[in-house]
Amino acid sequence: MFTLLLTWVGQRIITVTAVSVLTVAAVPTTLVIVSNGDHKDATIALIQPADDHSKAILVSAVKKAGDNLIAKLNTTESGCTTQVTQAVSASKVAAKVQNQLTTAKSQIHGSVTPIVTAIKSDEDHFASLKFVTPQDEENELNDLHLIEIIALGDGHSTGTITVTCQTVLITITETIQITVIQETPPAVCKTDHEVD
Repeated sequence: MFTLLLTWVGQRIITVTAVSVLTVAAVPTTLVIVSNGDHKDATIALIQPADDHSKAILVSAVKKAGDNLIAKLNTTESGCTTQVTQAVSASKVAAKVQNQLTTAKSQIHGSVTPIVTAIKSDEDHFASLKFVTPQDEENELNDLHLIEIIALGDGHSTGTITVTCQTVLITITETIQITVIQETPPAVCKTDHEVD
C-alpha cells in the first residue's frame, strides 16, 4: 500500500510539474538551450522576443520587403500589359481583337492580384503578432523571397506571371494564311491548216 501511495503521489507531482512548465512556456521569456554532449564547451542559444522598438524595426523590414515585392509585381504586370497592347496595336487587325486584348489584360491582372493579396495578408499577420523574434523576421523574408521566385522566376526559369504574359502574347498573335490559286489556260483550238 505504501508503494501504491508513493506511485500515486509521484504521478501527481509529475502532472503538476508538466502543467507549471506549460504555464511558464506561455509567458514571453528568454529561452536558453544548453548542450553538453561530448564537447567540453557548452553551447548556449538565446531566443528572446523583441522589445517594442525592436519589434517595430522587424515589422518595418518585413513591410518594406513585401512592398518592394508588390512594386516588382505591379511593374511586371504593367510591362506585360504594355507588350500585349503593342502586339495588338502593331497588327493590321487591331480593331478586331479588342475583346481579346481586354481578356488578356484581365488574365494578367488576375494572375498578379492573388499574389499581391497574399503578400499584404502576410504583412498584416506579421505586424499583428504579439511577440516576434529576429528568426521570425528571417522566416518571413524567406517566405517573401519564395513568393518572388514563384511569381517572377529566378533568372533561369520563368515564374507564373511571366508564363501568363507569354501565353497571352501567343494567344493573341494572328496567323494570316494566304492561298494561291493557279489558273490553267484554256485549251487552244487548232484549225485544220495549223495541224499540218
